[in-house]
Amino acid sequence: MFTALIPDFHHFKGSEGGRALPLLHPDGTPNLAPRLLTALSERLGCDLAASDVLAYIAAITAHPAFTQTFADELTTPGIRVPLTTDAELWQQAVHIGRQVLWLHTYGAVLAGPDQPLNSVRYPSGDPRQPLSRAPVTGLPDDMSYDPERQAVVLGDGIFGPVPPGVWDYAVGGRNVIKSWFNYRKRNPAGRHSSPLDAIHVETWDPDWTGEFIDLLTVLCRLVELEPAQADLLSRVLATTLLTKDDLAADQVRWPGTASDRKPRYGRWNIQPDDGNQTPTLL
Repeated sequence: MFTALIPDFHHFKGSEGGRALPLLHPDGTPNLAPRLLTALSERLGCDLAASDVLAYIAAITAHPAFTQTFADELTTPGIRVPLTTDAELWQQAVHIGRQVLWLHTYGAVLAGPDQPLNSVRYPSGDPRQPLSRAPVTGLPDDMSYDPERQAVVLGDGIFGPVPPGVWDYAVGGRNVIKSWFNYRKRNPAGRHSSPLDAIHVETWDPDWTGEFIDLLTVLCRLVELEPAQADLLSRVLATTLLTKDDLAADQVRWPGTASDRKPRYGRWNIQPDDGNQTPTLL
């Protein structure tokens, strides 16, 4: 998953930590192996930016077909990303990956004509857009899914359309919709180690309705991208792939010690804010 926020230790699951891999070092330089961008650009015959590499990773790895294809390999921690030598497939992957990054960050990055800044909803009138069909009038105790109506029911509130793949959407074995709801229901989830944990809102926050619609929209769009990502992965694996040794021969310097992995600090060259933030891979 990807975020434009600064993640804390519990960002991923709320109960345990993971590694955050920023796109940039603190000094603003790409957080990539030295000469990797140059080697990839020369191999593919096109100029690549650090964000293109992150978009490629997003397109190749952020979908169920990746975990299904590499189920055995993923039992060992760490993600291995197949790098194709096919320039056309690279460009297709970057195009798809830019959509993934835009969605994961709720439109905070990579805005464009078809990807509005800070808005992930479908165009007005699009029948795919999940909406509030009945308002939530009190703090709900439970949530359910009606497959016939393709609707999520939160107490007396109803949201739809929500395809089954969206209802079942999970990251790292954690159902996204259920996780979101568990922290907003009448008796919220989480640790209860202090009397302060019993203090909770007593009414449904109207902003939560908009948040939930945005969450459902993001998941709908991601589910729609999954067939294209699965097809892309299949075609990439059918091509000649770059190996670590291939890139090392191109003078890419892979980190070998702890000091090689330390953040690089320096003075930022501040640029005018264009409304786009920098995503982080988690």
